[in-house]
Amino acid sequence: MTAFMPVTLRFCDNKTMLVGSVADAATALRQQWPDKTSPGYLDAARLVRLAVEGSCCPRTAFEAFIRAARQQGILVARRRSRAHDWLDAAARP
Repeated sequence: MTAFMPVTLRFCDNKTMLVGSVADAATALRQQWPDKTSPGYLDAARLVRLAVEGSCCPRTAFEAFIRAARQQGILVARRRSRAHDWLDAAARP
């Protein structure tokens, strides 16, 4: 089981990776990104490293990671399943 809702990334070398934890994110950050010098990438790399060390909230690090992937266009968009809609409806008060 993953810690977060898994996301799929497609790197510059056309390889894909399913990322669902901070440890996976750390591995993904070592792959081929379009721009490893961008502020979003550097911020995500710093937060993921801190989360792995235990001094940063994993959710904050994972969200920064997803934001960086989206900014660089390597996040593979997936359509939400109907199960998500059902769960969202059930969670509403």
